Amino acid sequence: MTKQSFLRILQYNIRKSLRIQESFLIDREVREFDIVAIQKQDCNNNDLQSFSAAHNFFHLVKNSSSQSRTCIYVNKHLRLDQWIVETAESNICSIRILTCNTDNETQMLRLLNVYNSCTLSTTFTEKSSIISHLNELLKNDCKQLIVEDFNLHHSHWEKRRCFTRHTMTDTLLNIITNVRLKLLLKSGTITREAHNQFTTIDLVFSSEKIQFMTRKCKIRIDLHQRLNHLSIITELCLQTISVQLST
Repeated sequence: MTKQSFLRILQYNIRKSLRIQESFLIDREVREFDIVAIQKQDCNNNDLQSFSAAHNFFHLVKNSSSQSRTCIYVNKHLRLDQWIVETAESNICSIRILTCNTDNETQMLRLLNVYNSCTLSTTFTEKSSIISHLNELLKNDCKQLIVEDFNLHHSHWEKRRCFTRHTMTDTLLNIITNVRLKLLLKSGTITREAHNQFTTIDLVFSSEKIQFMTRKCKIRIDLHQRLNHLSIITELCLQTISVQLST
């Protein structure tokens, strides 16, 4: 067993492509990440664990619903006693990971993977939406990291390119403010390219303490799978215990 110096998290919207999801997980670079958070997965596939790459290298966390849009792959090099499943709903998955900081102090990190379905209406404010549900799930007294595709536009993360603003972003920003979350991904970073439009809808938020432990949070273009979304890596200065996997 060895200690890893950093916790490495990768997120990607695979746009319901089973072929892309399989290809993505087979990638040697992807298999090195501790956590892979998938958004807009192929919800019609009820046996994602059957992928040879996933089965050999990852534990799968997902909801059994046929409408599930999120899942989390936890690398098998992390010890099983280091993490637990917290939530496995259709559009939200969350786990808790036991880590330690550079001073060797134990830190429990809460990781949430969220997908908010796209709506064409910029004034949609349905109280049953996943954004409203976040208010019940997010806590202001713990170290947490939220990786998500909210499908919402706002100048807070899109800067000058934001031509449309969704009403639901006001709800989201109120929630984020109340639990004191910080935007980790640099504002204005292009995360989706489609129809000559360059937008920022895939985001990363964290609690303040996690913000100061962040080593990097950026786009990884080299892991691009010819989709209009780009993958995002987040690297935290948190140590985990890894085990040697048999080859």
